[in-house]
Amino acid sequence: MNKALLIVVFIIFSLVDMCAQDQFKLLLFTHHDEWHSECIPAAVQAFEKMSEENQFHFDWTQLPKELETKLPEYDIVVFVNANTDVLDSAQIQALKRFVNRGGGFVGIHAASAAKIRNEWFDGLIGGVFTNHPKFQTALVEVKEGTHPSVLHLPQKWLWSDEWYNFEKIEVDKLNVVLTVDETSYDYSAGYDDIPLSGMGDEHPIAWYHEYEGGRVFYTSLGHKPEVYKNNNFLKHILGAIYWTLNEK
Repeated sequence: MNKALLIVVFIIFSLVDMCAQDQFKLLLFTHHDEWHSECIPAAVQAFEKMSEENQFHFDWTQLPKELETKLPEYDIVVFVNANTDVLDSAQIQALKRFVNRGGGFVGIHAASAAKIRNEWFDGLIGGVFTNHPKFQTALVEVKEGTHPSVLHLPQKWLWSDEWYNFEKIEVDKLNVVLTVDETSYDYSAGYDDIPLSGMGDEHPIAWYHEYEGGRVFYTSLGHKPEVYKNNNFLKHILGAIYWTLNEK
């Protein structure tokens, strides 16, 4: 290949790269704890691949302080097993400003499970984790089949996870997309001799709502690192991201 042709090829690829602009900017925020640390490398790898396949800018942080400086640059933030246990008032205010200006928020699994409660953040998530029975396989049902997070799923399907129970959840103010059938697993099987209580006939496990200017999606699925290699789960998350960034 002669020099002139090399220059032409370089120019063409440079123009293509300039035209290939990212759709949006996503910040992933994670936190290590004694139950979910194994998920973090798998989640980061999954989001890196998702960003490449769907052409959006991806960044990752585990430093709560960076939420204050980085959030203004992003369109959406995803909390994977991170919550208010690691946020101070300044960082919660930064997240609040982000949501108020229309930023999208996706919470995954333990995002609802903070021990240090914050009323605003609880409202953002839409429900507060209380407990869960032992890890089990159960029957999940799609409640709103037209939502982007569940378009790819059958009406009913089997999934293995921690089935979170919630309090401070006002279902009439949320749009539930997934429920779990409590007759399909032993909801009383806790980790000690004290039996747990379920949530009844309607047990929500994934939902969305609009909150103080922003769009919010939460899913309680995603306990094990293996789920970040599961196409159904990743399409569930991609659909949630898509919804938070697009008008109805």
